[in-house]
Amino acid sequence: MSIFIGKHNRLLIGTSSVIFSLCFVTQLLGRQGQVASAQLIPRKILALYKGSENRTEEVNEIYQLAQLPLNNLGLVVEYADAEQELPTPEEMSEYRGILTWFISDQMKNARRYRHWLNRILTASRLPVVMMGHMGAYREYGRKISNLDVLEVKSIFNLMGLTSNLRTWKAENVHIGFKNSAFYDFELNLSSDKVDYFYDIRSKRQNNRVLLRLSQNGVRNDAAILTPNGGYIQNGVIYRLDEESGRTQWYVNPFLFFRTVFACDNFPIVDINTLGGKRTAFVHIDGDGFSTISKIDRWHLCAQLMQKRVFEKYRLPFSVSVIVAEVDSAYLGNEETVQTARRLFRLPNVEPASHGFAHPFDWRTGKVELDSIPGYQFDAKREIVESMHYIQQQLLPPGKSVNVFFWTGMCNPTAEQIQIVEDHGWYQINGGAGKLDPMYPSISAFAPPYAQVKNQFRINARISNEYEFSDRWLKHYDGFVQVVKSLYFTGQRNPLTPANIYFHFYSMEWPQSWAALRKVLQFAEHQDWTFLYVSQYIRMVNDFLHAEIFLLDEDKYVVRSNGFVRTIRFLKESRGINLAESKNVLGFAHQGRDLLVHLNANQEHLIVLGRTLHKIPYLSGFNRMIDSVSVMNDTLQLTVQGFGDFKAVLRNMLPDQAYLVKSLTEFEPERQHNAKRCPVISSQFGKENLFYVHSQADGTLKLKAFIEGRTVLIITPATTFQYVLAKFRPWILGL
Repeated sequence: MSIFIGKHNRLLIGTSSVIFSLCFVTQLLGRQGQVASAQLIPRKILALYKGSENRTEEVNEIYQLAQLPLNNLGLVVEYADAEQELPTPEEMSEYRGILTWFISDQMKNARRYRHWLNRILTASRLPVVMMGHMGAYREYGRKISNLDVLEVKSIFNLMGLTSNLRTWKAENVHIGFKNSAFYDFELNLSSDKVDYFYDIRSKRQNNRVLLRLSQNGVRNDAAILTPNGGYIQNGVIYRLDEESGRTQWYVNPFLFFRTVFACDNFPIVDINTLGGKRTAFVHIDGDGFSTISKIDRWHLCAQLMQKRVFEKYRLPFSVSVIVAEVDSAYLGNEETVQTARRLFRLPNVEPASHGFAHPFDWRTGKVELDSIPGYQFDAKREIVESMHYIQQQLLPPGKSVNVFFWTGMCNPTAEQIQIVEDHGWYQINGGAGKLDPMYPSISAFAPPYAQVKNQFRINARISNEYEFSDRWLKHYDGFVQVVKSLYFTGQRNPLTPANIYFHFYSMEWPQSWAALRKVLQFAEHQDWTFLYVSQYIRMVNDFLHAEIFLLDEDKYVVRSNGFVRTIRFLKESRGINLAESKNVLGFAHQGRDLLVHLNANQEHLIVLGRTLHKIPYLSGFNRMIDSVSVMNDTLQLTVQGFGDFKAVLRNMLPDQAYLVKSLTEFEPERQHNAKRCPVISSQFGKENLFYVHSQADGTLKLKAFIEGRTVLIITPATTFQYVLAKFRPWILGL
């Protein structure tokens, strides 16, 4: 069986793919002798749900709870219905393990599933992790048979467990043992919170029991790590508050998944960090563009947003419009058209579409702008025609639109996502999340993507003001509470990128504008790496499709489309051998982890160890750097983005003055789309010169303002030139 997943509908890796990958390694390294030992490092987790439980790829316990920590460990979660045909062990060489999380013990095609699971446990070395229920005690709608019992016991036996498949209501349960490293992560698990008692026990000495319960003299090993996987029974994984619907973890999912899927020595593709700092982006949905603001009862919300936000804050903004609200042929007029044109001329604004008529439900066709005469939902019109209108009618020469923001329920079908992908565009929205201070939990936040059949929808990461204002009915200043969500998700390396997400209607009320201003002021002062949303989406796409090879001990090859920019090694105290590594910008340590900064190339060689030569490298930066080249003592950096750029260079000449020449491309941010991107012009419209001085240890701190594609040329200068530059303003003032 073949499984087709993702943007390129790639077949699970086989012999031809391995040969191709080895050819790529040969091309990068030019050492045929080392290629034979190259091994693909599996990054995928096959996550199983049951359609009979009304679960889909987007609605299941793994997506809602487990995918975020798995993704943060660099693992790509792909979903399949356990009641349908599943891949054979031979077809799973790209997979690192299997995760199931079922809510019942009946299943359609239960015997087929049990036979498949038996073969996985006997014929492959893939770890199998069962959470919740085993899921296949009996055929759907039937009573359990003797054959069912025999086959289920065989499955448990292969995992080093024993069970008589009995369950009791918990009464006077005693916790005999609880591993404190794995438990009480967000909420303390006490015996009174255990609802059910299961007849499941560990029977191997090399199993690791994490939680042991007892009741009336019967033992229940409720959470177990085994050499071939793990098991955590229902009721001891997380707590669901019935009234609020909020969940909190008992078990530490990061530690549990890191242990069971062996991630300690695993190169993690990290999309939450760039340049050693938290990834951040700002995107604006087009709703409320033409609303008259109640702030001055004169200007459109879009006009005030341009003046008070886009022109004031030195940040990159990705801004969308709803075409029917702007176009004078529908609900707009000449004022809305000219407002959109002025807005999109700004150098820090990346254009995007928020649909033609803002569909509320992409699967039923219900729209929100239902006052358009004769309009009927048409996905191609919503996507393609809206993008073409923006490109042809609203954008200045040199700018292109290539991002689509989903609308309403943000529930596109796979076919609708495919429309975006077929045009080489990018798409985002849906997911997100916000902190509930009463029930603080990582489970409140969605993972970076949702699988929709064989496609992936890219998620927003933090909720917008609509969710903080009771759906824009009251508490118009509620968006200021997003700062708590940003703080919470900034922990744990961090949990998510910082996503500032709002609508034009935030400029409708004085109190909503006051809240937005506080949020933007907070964001502006954070040490984050700000991107355009298209750059972030490309990072997620590369996360999904990147391949990592172990070439030799401590030598790794990373292959992507050029937007894998950070590789994280957990608990790694060593640095990078810069002399042997290729296409590496530099590295830094964050806590106990090693972060490796990569350039825009599609192939990278990372060699762990020490650098014997004093090779300059980047230890940190806050915008996307595509390349660094070194010739003699001169460095050249190519930076993409907008705003106040900061970077720290190591191994520069000690106590040395440097001249920095900043060259900005004449047409900033003219094209992100690699499929349609013209050759970047060598014409530069802005040039700036300034001097900096390195410290005694060779550290050089660099600051510059960038807008678009900027090249920084750093050349040693004389002390006289440096002093003259420092005192020139004073001399000119005499």
